[in-house]
Amino acid sequence: MGIGLATAKELAKEGCNIVVNSRTKKNIEKASNEIQKLGAESIGIEADVSNSIEVRNLVKETMKKFGRIDILINNAGVIVYKDFKDTTKKEDDYVVDINLKGTLHCTKEVLPIMIKQKYGRIINISSGAGKTGIPGMSVYSATKFAIVGFTESIADELKKTGIKVYAICPGGVDTRMYTSTFGEKPSLKPLDIAKKILPLCMPDVKTKSGSSIEVYHKWV
Repeated sequence: MGIGLATAKELAKEGCNIVVNSRTKKNIEKASNEIQKLGAESIGIEADVSNSIEVRNLVKETMKKFGRIDILINNAGVIVYKDFKDTTKKEDDYVVDINLKGTLHCTKEVLPIMIKQKYGRIINISSGAGKTGIPGMSVYSATKFAIVGFTESIADELKKTGIKVYAICPGGVDTRMYTSTFGEKPSLKPLDIAKKILPLCMPDVKTKSGSSIEVYHKWV
């Protein structure tokens, strides 16, 4: 949906083969169909990124189909909007498992492949809330701050491998998650974020690996 689908379409236009991942078969089929209409080859694989076994299968099936993985977009994200004193352990775990552990699981499985290839681009979707804590979003902010730190750390670890790692930190984006949480439509659209992600995926990207790119206004 949202940022993930917009990014997949932009990459498809550049000639990338796309593997669509979601927990929902309906979302996978819709996204794959839209991507294929752009002339790209696309397959959809159901997997819950909070489950390391399902992520391992996701990567295994991707390699079986395409034989390599050049770009990983860690985009899965959820939010529970309430003060920390009011959240339950189940809600806290849900946000951490998807937002943070999902990023760790996917990166862990893909890294050996990229290291062997001596090439790769990893884009982690953080948030403006990963730069500044926001009331009512304490656990969400914690995961997004962690993603920025993770990005900086592994970028340094991988600096001699041909793999570059970036974090994108958007402000409010007009996605279903945002509008259902806050009841308003911000000016930033998923395509604005996708257009910021796209150059970071290119072989000739000059932006320093480990950078966090903040996006608060529409990008032309």
